[in-house]
Amino acid sequence: MAHAYQQVLEDLTRAIYAGTYRPGDFLPTVRDLADEYGISPSTGRQAVNELQRMGLAYSAYVNGKRGVIVRSRGRTDFHATDALRPGRSGSGTDAFTENARKTRRVPTKRFTMVMRVPPAHVARRLGLPTDTIVVERTTLQLLDGEPWSRERSWYAPDLAARTGLDTPHDIEEGTIRRLAEHGLRETAHRDEVTDAAANDEDSTDLGIILGAPLLVQTRTAATDTEVTRVTQTVRLGGRNRLIWETGAEQGIDVIRRQLAAGTQLSGTDDDGAPSDGYADGRTAGP
Repeated sequence: MAHAYQQVLEDLTRAIYAGTYRPGDFLPTVRDLADEYGISPSTGRQAVNELQRMGLAYSAYVNGKRGVIVRSRGRTDFHATDALRPGRSGSGTDAFTENARKTRRVPTKRFTMVMRVPPAHVARRLGLPTDTIVVERTTLQLLDGEPWSRERSWYAPDLAARTGLDTPHDIEEGTIRRLAEHGLRETAHRDEVTDAAANDEDSTDLGIILGAPLLVQTRTAATDTEVTRVTQTVRLGGRNRLIWETGAEQGIDVIRRQLAAGTQLSGTDDDGAPSDGYADGRTAGP
């Protein structure tokens, strides 16, 4: 049975890379695989789950049909510091939308807002008693229709009330700009990045299997006098590249021009930027 599972997995993987199944296409159902290969549905499910774990597919409900859909390939760059730069332009959109358009992807979002007691680590970062009810704003972020990441931010109730962040709708220009408009210009940020395994909520939101690898970024932001928010972004492991750029604008421009020139060199990624020495989770050889 293990051999049958491997055969199904290899055939589907080969078909995806050959373009037989293109991004956005539904893969055969578990029942169809069972009939085609003469295997049990559980064996077909095992192969499909492995494709999701590899980041080649995701489960979703689209146009009245639920199934497993082929993901676009390659890593997506997110410039984690662009929204924090002093010279950021007034695009009228949030950082996720700006980054998505920069990589020529189509962004969409699904937003919810609730008031609840936050996780203990969030209350500690906000400097609040652990039983305080705060404003929790969550955005499920999609690229070209694919569930890609989830951003969740927590705000102290008094701060949310005086800045309008306690209203149940998305802030198109982004909450960083909204805070600045109310005299709360963020001047400091602490980022913590770690890996994690997908839980039930992640599985539902991102269309992945339980235990799939994730990249978790927790940002604590502050003005000169107070913490403004805690934001946690959960991204697909192996499908994203976070970029931090710090220092003088002129120096950053020098680095960007050099990277752009690197597209003429060997060892470039699909996005045209010079390779960082890693491909599909493996270090490049000598």
